[in-house]
Amino acid sequence: MPTRAAKRKKVAQSTPAVSAEDDKHTTFTNWAVNHGVEINGVKPASIPDRGVGLLTTKPVKEGDRILFIPEKAMFKPDTALLRRETLDRASPQAQLAVSAMLKFGAKDSSLKLWQDVWPTGADFEDSMPMCWPASTQEFLPPPVQQPLARQLADYRNDWSSARRVCAQHGFIEREFKYYWMIVNSRSFHWKPPRGKGGSMVMCPFIDYMNHGPSGSGCNVSQSPKGYEVVADRDYDTLHNLQKVIHHLPFYVPVHHLRNPDCINMRNDQVSAGESSLNIFQSSLSEFAHADTTAEPGEEVLATYGAHSNDKLLVHYGFICSSKDGTPSPDDEIRLDQLIIPILGADIQNQLQDVGYLGGYALSPASNEICFKTEVAVRATLLTSNEWEYFIASGEDLSVDKSAEVKRYLETLFAEHCKHVKETMEKLRGLDEYSGSAPHTTLLLRWTQVLEGLETFINT
Repeated sequence: MPTRAAKRKKVAQSTPAVSAEDDKHTTFTNWAVNHGVEINGVKPASIPDRGVGLLTTKPVKEGDRILFIPEKAMFKPDTALLRRETLDRASPQAQLAVSAMLKFGAKDSSLKLWQDVWPTGADFEDSMPMCWPASTQEFLPPPVQQPLARQLADYRNDWSSARRVCAQHGFIEREFKYYWMIVNSRSFHWKPPRGKGGSMVMCPFIDYMNHGPSGSGCNVSQSPKGYEVVADRDYDTLHNLQKVIHHLPFYVPVHHLRNPDCINMRNDQVSAGESSLNIFQSSLSEFAHADTTAEPGEEVLATYGAHSNDKLLVHYGFICSSKDGTPSPDDEIRLDQLIIPILGADIQNQLQDVGYLGGYALSPASNEICFKTEVAVRATLLTSNEWEYFIASGEDLSVDKSAEVKRYLETLFAEHCKHVKETMEKLRGLDEYSGSAPHTTLLLRWTQVLEGLETFINT
């Protein structure tokens, strides 16, 4: 008969090993629960080629509250410190970034286990355009460069405000920039009850949720006592599973990345004219989300906003597309850099007067141009009376000019497609960036632009 010690040894040998990656998420989950966070039927998990997200652990019904983050668990700006350091007039993002840097960055910080589940600085270097060298940024499409320039200006202003405080507490710019990007990519606006002033905050656990396009995420809302996440549908059966494999992002938001290599692809996988259906198809086939039902183990998503891929790339470090090649319903291809330069000064002034100068876009999902684009092109084709009638009614005065507008844009788009292909060829020729995360992201975004323009031309 084996001894009691032998029995204990046998049990110990049969216990599965727990990785450090799993262990830190378990530790943080326990911390969150101890701080009042309510977690119902979901847990953080590593997802192939997507980093970390929230997966269901049991059937969840539409309307069930999946998460609740009470106000006491939120991380808020340290108002006393900010007043003491004369930062109470700094931007909300700078205030929260400085507060987080001093609290999370302290050697004996009790919040280290929260920070352990955040992205690393290396994750940001790979994925956030604001961290890329200028020689890489210049390959961004112009509609990405414009919001990036605004973001960099905001950062420089915030660094100017925080520089003195950072130096006093022994922090350098690289550390401040890290917390600034953390706040930029995972903060919420909190408006306390009883008329108190609002602020940017960070909410534990809810920031595990990956982004899904409009209509594909759970309902995230603020209540008087905190933030809650409510299931948008049933997560409980295999019914019609194929229909739910739709609009799954290729790139997980940067704040969930743990292995930058998971987003790398060979150059020949992102080639001019290749359908995005073929990219990452096999690795994504087992995960799904949409407006039908699915089995336990399905990823639970949140919608960060109805943002185009340009904005998602600048602020979160990823771009979305779908397994079946269908563009995100929120994406758009901005056309300002194509249309405005060919408009005469008089036409630009007229468009400015009526509020239609700029903001032109093509929706790849619907293959339609926006109304502002319709107005701008018609300004070059119609008489003043015809143009003003179209602005007022949305219809042409006599003969429908839609086909003429489309032919006008087809010529413009065809010329731009040549530029896109040339840019992609230059990217493929850069040996120093070949296969890197920025290189892959740039090629994928330019591929989406090319496919959107060519679809408009050919249909």
